[in-house]
Amino acid sequence: MIINADSLLPHLRDKVRPTQSDTSRHLLCPYCGIRTKLNTLGDGRRKCTTCGKKFRIHKVTAINKLQQCAEILLCFCLDFSAHRTSQITHHRYKLVAAYYDHFRKLLVEKSLPQEKIQLLSSHGGDVQVVHGKSRCRWCNSKIRSGDEKGKPPVFGVQLHESGKVTIDPLKDDEAVFHFHMFGSKEKTAGRHEGYAGFICCGKFHRFTKDEKGKDGTEQLWTWIRERVRSHHGIWKRNTGYYLKEMEWKYNNRFLEPELQARKIIDLMPMDFLTSWMPKVEKPASAAALPA
Repeated sequence: MIINADSLLPHLRDKVRPTQSDTSRHLLCPYCGIRTKLNTLGDGRRKCTTCGKKFRIHKVTAINKLQQCAEILLCFCLDFSAHRTSQITHHRYKLVAAYYDHFRKLLVEKSLPQEKIQLLSSHGGDVQVVHGKSRCRWCNSKIRSGDEKGKPPVFGVQLHESGKVTIDPLKDDEAVFHFHMFGSKEKTAGRHEGYAGFICCGKFHRFTKDEKGKDGTEQLWTWIRERVRSHHGIWKRNTGYYLKEMEWKYNNRFLEPELQARKIIDLMPMDFLTSWMPKVEKPASAAALPA
């Protein structure tokens, strides 16, 4: 399979191209790691005004990085797993997985406030011991020993009239307000009728008795399961990020993959290649020469 992501390159270049109105956008020195002014020498080398080191910049490396990002992003929108993308594009798996994590983080930051984002990583787990066995506080599912601390929060699922879906992590007080203990599905005073159900312990617990709502929730959960199965499961510690990815893709499922990729590019920070790529002491993009 050949992935042609050339149409995304102009949009990615706009994210790394310096502008005349922003005088602070200098190149990053590969030695001191400081973004500062670099003097151009007569032989084409650059000299850092901070540390005084001299080096050459291979512009082709930046172009290759943009090409890599474009191909990986298109595969992300085509719903390929990181392993499958690595096989198709021949890029390193660690590089593909790192980009996938950044894309998911962008989608989470777009749709959730900061306190909800912290809940995805700092949640302690809603576990209680019943007759010597650990069970989930909300759905009464059994929890294996050692998984108590890593249990993700409960996620409320809302189906909107427009056809869009919202999957949000809930704090304990929110979950108590909206849902019964132990997964009871009886209506209670103060329960939020906007939720069609909740996701907990890898299961989708439906609330709605409306036939149209049932069809919508069944379609959503079937759609999510098919994609999770193609990824051979997901990491428990990243459950929230995967669910928000599924939410975004479900709401944009009628768009072409290239249009989805362009929407994600709009969310990327300026100069993302510098902020996303790990820092190294002597990167391959700079050829060191003696001062």
